[in-house]
Amino acid sequence: MSLYNLSRKDLVEELRVQMWQASNKLIWGIIFFMVLGSILDFLIVPAQYIELTVLKVIGLTIIVISHYLLAKVQQKPFVLLHVILLTLVFVNVYSLTLTPVNGKILYLVLLTVTFISFNTIAVWRVSDAAIQFLVFCLLIIVLSFFNMIDLDALLVLGGYTCLAICAVSTAFPAIKMLALKDRVEEDMLRKREVDDILKKKENCERELNHKTGQIKKFENEIKVLRHELKNRLGSIESLIELIELENRYLQEPGQHDYMQLIKSSIADVSGSTDSLFEVFTEDHLPQAAEITRTAVDLHELIKNNEYKFFESTSSKNIKLDINLRASHHIIQVDKNMADIAIYNLMKYAINFSRNNDTIIINTRQEQEAIFLEILNRNTGISMSTMEAHFKNINDYKLKEIQQTKGLGLSIAKNHIELLDGHLRYSSSVSLGFEFLVEFNLSQS
Repeated sequence: MSLYNLSRKDLVEELRVQMWQASNKLIWGIIFFMVLGSILDFLIVPAQYIELTVLKVIGLTIIVISHYLLAKVQQKPFVLLHVILLTLVFVNVYSLTLTPVNGKILYLVLLTVTFISFNTIAVWRVSDAAIQFLVFCLLIIVLSFFNMIDLDALLVLGGYTCLAICAVSTAFPAIKMLALKDRVEEDMLRKREVDDILKKKENCERELNHKTGQIKKFENEIKVLRHELKNRLGSIESLIELIELENRYLQEPGQHDYMQLIKSSIADVSGSTDSLFEVFTEDHLPQAAEITRTAVDLHELIKNNEYKFFESTSSKNIKLDINLRASHHIIQVDKNMADIAIYNLMKYAINFSRNNDTIIINTRQEQEAIFLEILNRNTGISMSTMEAHFKNINDYKLKEIQQTKGLGLSIAKNHIELLDGHLRYSSSVSLGFEFLVEFNLSQS
């Protein structure tokens, strides 16, 4: 950003603030010089100490009142600065008239230091400083005219040096003003840059939040799509199994095994689907790394959970028809996670069932996999209601989590997938519902 982009109004306003701040510092400087002058009065002219002290108090009172009044009506403190310096010069020059020869040197030094300090601290024009220097010279001439001070003796004692230094100090305000202007411009540029950076940061944050929301939406849509694809593929596999179980597929001699082709195509699609959506399952990797896998007897887990629902099944007169047919039922999983998953599936199977229903729990082995099937052939719920129970855990609202609406099924599905298993489900109001869980068998 270049200087021409800075508002002149803002620059002038900031300079005005700096001027008044410098004036406020000079108020405290006055007190210091007044105290220092009082010490010299006490040491050099003790006879007139009270008179000079009263004069200094009057001078301070004039300055304070001027500051109070002028700060309300003046944009720039030039008038106040004239009052302050004029008061200081008058008090010091008047003290100079009352002192002996040796004391005059100290007061000349005090006058010189006062003039230099004032022009160094004050933010005002060179013309104002020059006017004050002329007033100082005129005051000495007038006092000399009335024989209140010996001008020749004063000049011999160091008056020339004092006047020369005071004259040179009138150039200090120009240097001060230039330095202050450069600093104010630099501060304003830095402030503008900071403001611009903050605005850009806010815009970037808004855009980031917007993009993050879009990405989250796309991720959820992709997860739902993946879920739908798995369910549809699972439905096709279920239909194939049904056709094979009922021997409805008859292969003519010399005919291609279309059923096997369909199975191969489904396997290819399943593999492609997992590869395609692999990026959206990376959030499970840290959890998977913490899983402790051991050899677990699936049948034992099912039997252990059967006893946990004795009261629920008895109160609703629900029969659990358990038929564990798999000959090899050792799986390599985290026992706690697998137990929670099976518990939740059995719990919701009982919740979805009516009084006097029969819940069938079967296991079967197919090559290197074991299938756990939990089904009710009498009572079911709509597929949309079933789907609602399996939505992503992150999508549950606080109220739903507190009421545990379907949260158990989401946890069960999540745990089964983390254990490299698969959960498929189907439901119909008239035909009942089914949970089908697949685990890889342990190779040991």
